Amino acid sequence: MRTDTGWRRAVLAGLALASTAGCGFLQDLAEPDPPPSIPVADETVRPPAAPAAGPLVIAEGALLTAEGGRAGRLTVTAGPVQTGVVPPVPNFSDSCPVDPAALQYLPVSVGFTMRWDQQSAMPGLAARLDVGTGPETPADIGDVGIVVESGDGTERYCFDYPPLPTSDRFWNQMHAEDVTGYVVLDRAVTPATPEGRADVFPTLRLRISDLRLFADPEDVRSLRLGELTVGAACPDAPDAICVALG
Repeated sequence: MRTDTGWRRAVLAGLALASTAGCGFLQDLAEPDPPPSIPVADETVRPPAAPAAGPLVIAEGALLTAEGGRAGRLTVTAGPVQTGVVPPVPNFSDSCPVDPAALQYLPVSVGFTMRWDQQSAMPGLAARLDVGTGPETPADIGDVGIVVESGDGTERYCFDYPPLPTSDRFWNQMHAEDVTGYVVLDRAVTPATPEGRADVFPTLRLRISDLRLFADPEDVRSLRLGELTVGAACPDAPDAICVALG
C-alpha cells in the first residue's frame, strides 16, 4: 500500500464488488468526543423522523470540473440500520474494541457515475466523510463515528479508542459503482433501549467534502458542486454537501 500526502491507497478488485460495491481507505485519526455539530442549510428543530426501512437517497446531483464542465453525477444513499453487529469492515473489531451486541450502524453508499470522456484520464472519486450531531440529536447517545472499508483489509480504524473516528476518506479506483461508509453508534443497545437507537440516525449530519477526481497523489482534479436535486451545499462551503442521515 502506498501512502502519500495523507492519502492511503486501496486497490479495488472487481470480484469484491458484490458485497461492498467499492472500497475506501482510512486517513483521519479519531477526533475528540463528542462528535462535532455539522450544520445543514435548514437547521429548524423538528421531531426526529422515523428511521428509513430501506435505502433512502439523501443527496444527489451533478459534480463539475474546476472549469465548470460536467464531471459526473453523485448519489448518496443511507440505510437500513443494522443492530447488534459490527460493520463489515476487516479489522474493525480488532482496532475498535466495541461491544458488538451494543452497537448499531447505518451504511452510507456514495455512488458516482463519471462522464465517459473523463474515464480514460481519471480512475475515480475521492472524498472526505464527516459525521456529527444536529440540533435535535439527543445528548445521551454515546459515541458516534464513521469508517470506510479499506481495499486490502489492513487498515486500523481506531488509533486511540474511545472515541470512534468521526472522519474518514476514500479513494475509489477501478470505476466501482459506489463506496460504502458506516456510521456507528457504539452504545446504542442498553437496558434502557433494548431495541437500540435507530431514531437517532436521522438526527445526525453527514458532511461530504474534498471532492476530487484522483488518479494518484500527483494527478488530482478538484470538483465543484453543480445543481443538487436532493440535499444541499454546506452553509460554510459551497462545494461540500451537508445532509441529515434520514
